[in-house]
Amino acid sequence: MDALTVAAVGMQDDLTRLNGISQNLANVMTAGYKRVVPFSQHMEDAVSRTAGMPSAMPVPASQSAIDPSAGTLRYTGNSLDVAIEGDGYFEVITEGGAAYTRHGTLHADARGRLVTAQGHPLAGAAGELTVSGSAVTIERNGEVKQDGRVVGQLKLVRFANPERLTVLGNGMFAQGEARIADAGVGSTVRAGYQESSNVNSPREMIRLTETMRHFESMQKVFQGYDEMMENAIRKLGEF
Repeated sequence: MDALTVAAVGMQDDLTRLNGISQNLANVMTAGYKRVVPFSQHMEDAVSRTAGMPSAMPVPASQSAIDPSAGTLRYTGNSLDVAIEGDGYFEVITEGGAAYTRHGTLHADARGRLVTAQGHPLAGAAGELTVSGSAVTIERNGEVKQDGRVVGQLKLVRFANPERLTVLGNGMFAQGEARIADAGVGSTVRAGYQESSNVNSPREMIRLTETMRHFESMQKVFQGYDEMMENAIRKLGEF
């Protein structure tokens, strides 16, 4: 493989990383957000996919996954703020179908449905969860109670490979390539708490600096090649 192809693949990798870093930094304060982690396939595999293409336009070698590790729990005292202890996800109902989140800032809409901060209805074990009045409590097992009476059960979903969830924004995910696990969820719900983003700002800033420097070094490869070609053409013109 030639140096220009290696440099081009490297620069496109860097752009993918920069997109992920900027997304992570923009969501430092988003409850339940999972940071995006770019990963690269083997360089030879990436370059082999460019067979028959101009060497300056290789297919990007990087893809992205999410880091499913839990963020810290922050006490809010709001009975409709809920966080998950364990690896489960709340299921929400959107116009595009089921989505999943760990962002548990809930409220009752005009129809009495428990909805997320973005207004998406929360899925229960038997469909949408509807409440009336204000005396609503949520138990650690996910039971939703009103005036001491059980009115529904939060639906929690566990994935065998949550890193392959697809980011939708606002702390929500589509199933993507993730597989729903057959085993029980094994998670509990903490009312009055919110899960913080798992983004570490200083670490992301270090990654940003490293990526920018690597991009600049790959850019110098192109500049050096251009200068070499310019000198070669100039010398040929002297003959």
